Amino acid sequence: MDEPAVAAAEVRPIVLLVTGDAELRNAAARALERKGYHVVTAAHAGHALLAGLTRGRIDILLSELILDDMPGEALADALLRHHSDLRTVFMADAGTPQRDGIVVRPFTRDDLLLQLTAGSLEPLTASRRRNCQPVR
Repeated sequence: MDEPAVAAAEVRPIVLLVTGDAELRNAAARALERKGYHVVTAAHAGHALLAGLTRGRIDILLSELILDDMPGEALADALLRHHSDLRTVFMADAGTPQRDGIVVRPFTRDDLLLQLTAGSLEPLTASRRRNCQPVR
């Protein structure tokens, strides 16, 4: 690979996409890769944590708000220990209040991309976590 190609690959944002829904995971990964993101996928939090420990850099966590094996916020907290600039976007079920950093089903590719490119994306803080509570 030549130097410009290596440099371009290094600046592509890296998204860790975590969802147990294989169809959503594959479709979202394809859409994000077409828009220039490098996507690492995980079916559950355990795989995501392993990816987080072995990757040199992860820029954005795109995760279900509620995973089968742990809450999305807990996953984000654990990943923040190794990726201090990690930004988060959570995917949530219908009925969850729409807020910055949350994309609510049903959503389109454009809805997802809008959340990923939103200027409000910032590392997850305690105050942002309080605003990410799902409707039960």
